[in-house]
Amino acid sequence: MKLSRLYCDDPRFKNIKFNNGLNIIYGYVNNTNINDPHNLGKSALIHLIDFMLLKEVKKGNYFYNKREVFAFHTFYLELELNDGRFLTIRRSFKSITRVDIKISEYSQELLDCEEWDYKNLVLNSKSEKTIAATEVLNSELKFDILKNYDYRKLVGYFIRTQNDYSDVFQLSKFSNSTDEVWKPFIFELLGFNSNTLLERYINYSEIEKLKAKISNMESFYSVSDIDRINGQINILSREKDILEKDLDSFNFYLNEKQISQDLIKDIENKSVELNNHAYNLRADINLIDKSLNTTEFLDFEYIKELFNEVQIYFGDQLEKSYEELVEFNKSLVKDRKVHLTKLLVEKKTELKKVDEELKTLGSKRSEILSVLNNTDVISKYKRLRSNLIEKERSIQGLETQKEIILQTRTDIKELNLKKKLLEEINQEIESSIEEGNETLNDIRYLFKIIFEKITGKKGIIDISTNTASNVEFNAGIISEKGVLTHEDEGFSYRKILCMCFDLAILGYYSNRSFFKFLYHDGPLESLHENRKESYLDFIKEYSNEKNIQYIISVIDSDVSKEQFEESDIVCELSQDNEGKGSLFGFKY
Repeated sequence: MKLSRLYCDDPRFKNIKFNNGLNIIYGYVNNTNINDPHNLGKSALIHLIDFMLLKEVKKGNYFYNKREVFAFHTFYLELELNDGRFLTIRRSFKSITRVDIKISEYSQELLDCEEWDYKNLVLNSKSEKTIAATEVLNSELKFDILKNYDYRKLVGYFIRTQNDYSDVFQLSKFSNSTDEVWKPFIFELLGFNSNTLLERYINYSEIEKLKAKISNMESFYSVSDIDRINGQINILSREKDILEKDLDSFNFYLNEKQISQDLIKDIENKSVELNNHAYNLRADINLIDKSLNTTEFLDFEYIKELFNEVQIYFGDQLEKSYEELVEFNKSLVKDRKVHLTKLLVEKKTELKKVDEELKTLGSKRSEILSVLNNTDVISKYKRLRSNLIEKERSIQGLETQKEIILQTRTDIKELNLKKKLLEEINQEIESSIEEGNETLNDIRYLFKIIFEKITGKKGIIDISTNTASNVEFNAGIISEKGVLTHEDEGFSYRKILCMCFDLAILGYYSNRSFFKFLYHDGPLESLHENRKESYLDFIKEYSNEKNIQYIISVIDSDVSKEQFEESDIVCELSQDNEGKGSLFGFKY
């Protein structure tokens, strides 16, 4: 993958068409007393390329606090893929988490393009149903190096910012990361099996977790306490059995007395029912008594006398009819009294039975209350029940301790097995380092040549393991006798070591499907004056020889423009009061 072109929909932006081989981002000022040559946008360019290669904009990133400045800018980055096709990424700050991608057979500007192969893609996604822009780019790049790693993890080694020159192997973005985040792919880049190193980190992490777990448990329980705990459990279990037998006796006593919650509830319910029934019977008896004592129909003589007093004639026919009515009524009353008398006897008999049942229930209730009010019996029952519960709790607590101890013993066995496995892995890693490999040897030799061409000194990279068997990557300067010097402790030489490592990696893998571009920000700032020319001559030749794209940013105070071929300068930046000569064409 190479960079083909970078452009923007804002005409003030300095659009860039990249070359094969050497590419110079050249910055200069007319008056260094007025303008600062370090605010031209040359460093911003490397961050913009990273942004266009789908870097997330988070707090602390270069563009995080500049989102509003570029809110109406849309940028386009065209990449030349290793299979000869071209892939364009369109990304704007207005929709900073969304990306459009188009793949073409030839290079072209797409400012007015409306048909894109992928539109409105999210940058990253963990969902299998969502297509992420990084996944699309990973797929289209078709790298045959480090296939198990996302290109985003590697890209930092091919666009070194000013913050990434303090360590040859560990980029600034990995400064707060654990070794397993970045060391395995460096290990693989240098020709080793990264799976072995990953296995080591996983195993080591599991060992540390087990050690912490065991230490935490042993601060409360000792694995040697298992027999004492078993003894306590046995004693408490026997005491529990005795308590259960005593409680069974009490339960038998209470059952013998027929005392239970259900029984008490049944007695109360039946008492209420019988009392209601007795009340209704008494009411019925009272009504029957009143009915039996009711006076019979009016006296005939009294009626006749009443008619005479009001001087109304009481005829023979009326007298006869009335007498018949009185006789009929007397007959009805007689029959009614017979029926009521019989019903009264029945009601009184039933009432007697109900009263006897209520008396029996009352006796049962009294008996229950007598037992329940026996405080000695109930207190002893409660005490036994409480002791039983306490024994069960103690047994459960000891069983839990036992489980923890047994688990700790299992963890200790597992820990010992993992320690043994870690020793085997460490030995395998150390043996592979001792044996070395052709990839490492070739990269190391290439590194030595590059460093010597640029500085005139001998540089070396090597791999070792420390006392904890951790893999360490080293880069330094050696004397003629092969002894490491301390020259690399200074920032200038440390920066050059970083540059030479990147160039060696890029050059070694130049015949594979991998990164084929490298961007170094301000490399000449670290070089001595008498080494700048040899550096420029070398990288020009090296880029052409390896067919790689090498991009550097320089300022006129570091090197004169005349030292470059005009075709090598792909972007010129200058600073003035309005900022028109800067990368974005305005001050911000």
